Amino acid sequence: MRRLAPGQAIEVLSPDFSGLDGKPRPRSMKARIVQGLRQSAPFSSLQRRIIFFNLIGLAILVFGVMILNSFLQGLIGERVNALVIQGEIIAITIAEQSANPPGEDPGFDPVVANTVLNRLVQPTGVRARLFDRRRRLTGDTRNLSPSGGPIEVSTIAPPRTATAAGLMERIETAYLRFLETFNDDLPIYYEIPTAGISNDREVISASRGQPAHEVRVNSEGQLIVSVALPVRQFKTVLGVLQLSTEGGAINEILRNERLKILQVFFVATLVSVALSILLANTIAAPIRRLAEAADSKGTNAARPLNPEKVEIPDLTHRTDEIGDLSGSLIRMTEALYKRIEAIDSFAADVAHEIKNPLTSLRSAVETMEYAKTPEQRQKLLDVIQQDVSRMDRLVTDISNASRLDAELVRERMEQFDLSELIEMLAGITRNHGEERGVRVDVRLPQGRFIARGLEGRIAQVVTNFLDNALSFSPDNSRILIEGERLEHGIRLGVSDQGRGIPPDNLASVFERFYSERPESEGFGNHSGLGLAISKQIIEAHNGRIWAENVRSPGASADAPPAGARFVIELPE
Repeated sequence: MRRLAPGQAIEVLSPDFSGLDGKPRPRSMKARIVQGLRQSAPFSSLQRRIIFFNLIGLAILVFGVMILNSFLQGLIGERVNALVIQGEIIAITIAEQSANPPGEDPGFDPVVANTVLNRLVQPTGVRARLFDRRRRLTGDTRNLSPSGGPIEVSTIAPPRTATAAGLMERIETAYLRFLETFNDDLPIYYEIPTAGISNDREVISASRGQPAHEVRVNSEGQLIVSVALPVRQFKTVLGVLQLSTEGGAINEILRNERLKILQVFFVATLVSVALSILLANTIAAPIRRLAEAADSKGTNAARPLNPEKVEIPDLTHRTDEIGDLSGSLIRMTEALYKRIEAIDSFAADVAHEIKNPLTSLRSAVETMEYAKTPEQRQKLLDVIQQDVSRMDRLVTDISNASRLDAELVRERMEQFDLSELIEMLAGITRNHGEERGVRVDVRLPQGRFIARGLEGRIAQVVTNFLDNALSFSPDNSRILIEGERLEHGIRLGVSDQGRGIPPDNLASVFERFYSERPESEGFGNHSGLGLAISKQIIEAHNGRIWAENVRSPGASADAPPAGARFVIELPE
C-alpha cells in the first residue's frame, strides 16, 4: 500500500469557471444552441435593440419628408392640370374673339384680347399674361404700367420681438431649413415689363405650339407654378397665354401640411423618449441588480437566505448579453464558494496534520523533566528533533502548495523537449538507487519528444513519480519510464516493481496528506502532499493523471500486482 503525497489540491479557477474537479460544467442542449446562435449572429441582441430603437426616429423623419415631398409633387401636378384646363378655355375664347381678320398678319387685337382675358381670369384667382407671336407682353391681369416694370405691394408685418414669435414658428423655420437639404434648387421667378420680351422656357415652348409648365420661386422663396399654352386659330399660333399661381398660395397649403407633420414628429419624439427609457431600463436595471447583489453593501433582498452569502439574480432566461453576464456571475460565484470551501477544508487538514507532531513534541517536552538517565533524555531529544523536522517539512510543503496556484497563473506555458528532461531526471534517480541495485530504463519515441507547459513544474511531477518508485522498489529491481505520442498530445508513465496499490486506494493516493510509506522509511519523513501537488499541476495544464497497477504478462485480474504505474497525459 502506498502512497505519497495525497490530497485534493486546490484547483486554479479556469476562465470558464469549471468545477474543482477540473471538468467543465455540463451545459444543456438548449444553452449550447442559444450560445451558437449568439455567436453566429452579425449583431448581438442588445446591439440589435439599440439600432432598432434609434432607427425608429430616423425612419419617422424620413417618412415625413417623403410624405411632404410626395404631397408637394401631387399638389403641383393638380395645379398644373387645373391651369391647363382653364388656359385652354381662355385661349380658345381669346382666339375666337380677338383674332385678326383673314388676309392680315396672323395675330390678335390686344385691346379685345385683354378685355376677354380680364373677364375670364378674374373669377379664377390666378394671374394671366398674354404674349404676341414674338413673345412680347401685351397684357397682364395685374394691370401693369406700360412704362416700367411690375410693382408688387404687400403688407409689412409689424416688428416682433424674439419672445413674441411662437414656438411652432421657430420650429417651422428650422424645419424649412432642414427640408432645403432635400429639395433641388428651383429657378427664380422674374417679372417682365409691359412690351418686354419673355425668355421663359414655357413661353418659348408654347410659342412653338407646345404647351409647357414650369415651377419657380420668387424673391421670398414662395413657389409659383406657371403654365403656358398657345393661342391658336386653326393651326396658326396667334400668341401665348401664361397662367401662374400667386406667390404663397401653394406655400400656405404646404405650411398646413408641415404643421401636421411636426405634430407627428412631436409624437414620435415622445415615443422615442419612452422607448429609450424602456431600453435603458432593460439594460441598466438588470445590471444594477447584478451589481447590488455582487456588492457587499447591496440590498438585503439579494441575499434572502444567507446574509453572508451572495445570491446573484438568475437572469439566464434572457437571450442577450445580460443573460450571459448573469450566468457567468452565477458560475463564478459558485466556483468562488467552492474555492472557499476547499480552502477551509485545506486549513482544517493542515491544522490536523500539524497537531499530531505538536502533540508528540509537547509530550516529549513534558516528559523531559521526569527522565533520570542520559539514555532517556537522549531518546526524548531524538523524538523532539524528529517532530521539529517533520513540522518543518510539513510547513514547507504546505507553503509550496499554497503558492502553486498563483505561480501557475502567472507563468507562461511554452514548448520544450521532454526527452532531455527525462534523461536528466533518470540519471539522478540511477545515482540514488545504485546502492540498492535499482536500475532506471527509459523508453521514449525516436526524435524530439515535445511537450507544452511549464518545464519546471512538469519536472517536479516526474521527480515525485521517480522518488515514489524508488521508495517502493525492492532491491535489484527496475524502474521504467515510458513515453508515447498521442493524436493530440503525449503520454508519460513511470512504473516500478513494488507491491502495487490496493484497488480501493487508486484514487485516494492523490488526496491531501494521504501517506503510506514502506517500513524501511521512518515515520513523518513525508508530508503526503507530493501526489496532490502533482495532480494540481497536471490539471492546470489541462491534462490527466492517474495511478494503476502493473501485472505480469498472462496473469489473471485477481493476481497480486507486480508493481504500480503513475501516468500523465498532456495536450499539445
